[in-house]
Amino acid sequence: MLNEHMKKHCDSCNIKKYGYTDGEHSVYLCFRCGRYEGIAGGDIDFIETINNEPHLLLEMIHDKRLVPMS
Repeated sequence: MLNEHMKKHCDSCNIKKYGYTDGEHSVYLCFRCGRYEGIAGGDIDFIETINNEPHLLLEMIHDKRLVPMS
């Protein structure tokens, strides 16, 4: 579910961000500048991993571990 504080548009680029989820984690990603925000469902390891290695978001999308939100 979209957190009311998360925005569907990138503040930096003013374009649409795309939402992805695995059922537990939800991430909105700007494909122009790479900014992202999300909800980790209390999963501290997920937050630390993504903050330390943000390229993993793209790998998770490519591998279909994160799928587009409808």
